[in-house]
Amino acid sequence: MQGEPDTDLSLSFAGSPWDVVILSVGMAFLVFLLWLVYRTMEVPRLPVNRSEDRAPNANWAGVLRYAVTTPIMVGFWLLVFLTLLSVAAQSRTGTDVLVATVAVIGGARLLAHLKKDMAHELAKTVPIAILGFIIIGSGFADLTQTDNVLAELLQQEDQIDTYWLSLIVFDVFLTVIWFGVIRWRWIREQRRAADGRPVEGFFGRLGDRLRGIGYDKDVTG
Repeated sequence: MQGEPDTDLSLSFAGSPWDVVILSVGMAFLVFLLWLVYRTMEVPRLPVNRSEDRAPNANWAGVLRYAVTTPIMVGFWLLVFLTLLSVAAQSRTGTDVLVATVAVIGGARLLAHLKKDMAHELAKTVPIAILGFIIIGSGFADLTQTDNVLAELLQQEDQIDTYWLSLIVFDVFLTVIWFGVIRWRWIREQRRAADGRPVEGFFGRLGDRLRGIGYDKDVTG
């Protein structure tokens, strides 16, 4: 009827300053979530105590922290990537999304124990790609596509659990190898120093020489 107030609250925000507030808060939360994902993926998760007078070691509190938080963080990474890829991938199946998610997490965790810089680049690639796709690309996939992907993922619950457990075992395996290597390197360096030999091994010295080609000895490149 003419003169009656508009009771459709959903329309009262259209074109209003509330749109800016809601979208800004939503974008800030999304960026924080993606930042949290790749920052927690790019480094080894076992706390290691380092000092000059003894080999690197991990105490029981650190081991317990690693044992408790690793399954939680792996589940968190899976949840975030599966959700975002499901709503952003316009032409992917649930299986494609699952495999891509596991590959990114596994690759980032491998590089985290080899070289942090490379792990950082891989861990942030998907979040930044998703964010750029949302901001300057075609946005989210349509509801039908998203529903199909999510429905397929729900049907693969056992497979997701298997991947979750596999990523945990993979991370533990990498952590054990990584911890053993850094202890071995420290012990080797101490022995070489005690014998009066260069602390760096053959390949380290070779790398320094190759990087120094073309520079004067008293000038750093």
